Amino acid sequence: MQELRLCAKHTARTRSQVWTLRDHLLKLGVYVKVSTRRIVLHLPASFPDIHAWRRIAVSLGASAG
Repeated sequence: MQELRLCAKHTARTRSQVWTLRDHLLKLGVYVKVSTRRIVLHLPASFPDIHAWRRIAVSLGASAG
């Protein structure tokens, strides 16, 4: 969780506490598609923190796409 907080720098969630990040970024309903080579998360279209979530995911090693 601390790694998420460190990766949230330069986003709208820069000063958020760990529990706020957990509530706003991790507790969401997604459609998960698993294949042999990758796992794809389909986020809801109305997700308000999409830009912060993408930036954090890419900084943790996810590929943007």
